[in-house]
Amino acid sequence: MTASQPAWRRAAAVWRAARRAAAAALRAIHDEQVLAWELFLQSSRVAVERTGPLAWTPSLDGPRLTGSHLPIPGDISARNTP
Repeated sequence: MTASQPAWRRAAAVWRAARRAAAAALRAIHDEQVLAWELFLQSSRVAVERTGPLAWTPSLDGPRLTGSHLPIPGDISARNTP
């Protein structure tokens, strides 16, 4: 072993700690920015006038049609049987 090896190990440990701290700081900044954009988009949403019984509502999967006159799958009254 040489005399410079403990110094090299110490320097490597310092760089590892610095990289971890930088990555944690970037993650925190990213999370804050995502939250800011989500709150901005929620606050700037315009209320949609519901002129009928059906309306498109936003969801995590995309827009969904909601309302009181949607046929239920398997409902006998919704089928066109003579």
